[in-house]
Amino acid sequence: MIFEQIENGGDRNFGYLVADEKTRKAAAVDPSYRPEYYIRRAGELDVELACIICTHSHHDHVNGNDHLIEELGLDVVMFRDAEYFYDIEVADGEIFRLGELELAVIHTPGHCEDGMCLLAEDKLITGDTLFVGKVGGTATEEEARKEYDSLRRLMELDDGIGVYPGHDFGVKPTSTIGYERNNNPFILQPTFADFLHLKENWLAYKVQHNIP
Repeated sequence: MIFEQIENGGDRNFGYLVADEKTRKAAAVDPSYRPEYYIRRAGELDVELACIICTHSHHDHVNGNDHLIEELGLDVVMFRDAEYFYDIEVADGEIFRLGELELAVIHTPGHCEDGMCLLAEDKLITGDTLFVGKVGGTATEEEARKEYDSLRRLMELDDGIGVYPGHDFGVKPTSTIGYERNNNPFILQPTFADFLHLKENWLAYKVQHNIP
């Protein structure tokens, strides 16, 4: 597998170039603010961009799609019933094949109803569900509950699975499931009530614990 984390700009957005090393088929994941870079980088790596995959439908993750569609005619892959335009829909538990590379789809609603994570071998692209030491924002208790449940699903994965988020909001750009399980204050909350309380008081918690 070819796997690169790309700094997209915007609000410290990350995107990913993922490719099957054998067939050279590649996907631009959340290309957002730098779609032209994915075209150039694909050429440098001698891979063929075959599609765009978006982890969710928020503007800062889909705003580069039009450029890639106009330049290369790429299909957009999103979770089923996504709010944003897409050509190919995927469902929870589905395997999306990129050449011979398998991407496992994990539906993770909360921050966004159509949010999904993608597991490619030992690397998990988490979108805006899970950041390093933090989690995605939610606006209601219902959304927070869904996010809490989604995070619990992710914590069922092996400790060594890499976490590759949608924004560079943590103390480092990537981590692992094991690191998040043992260090992320939201994951460490024993109940949903505690999780919700932390979300509601996050600014004060950050100041108290010197979290950037």
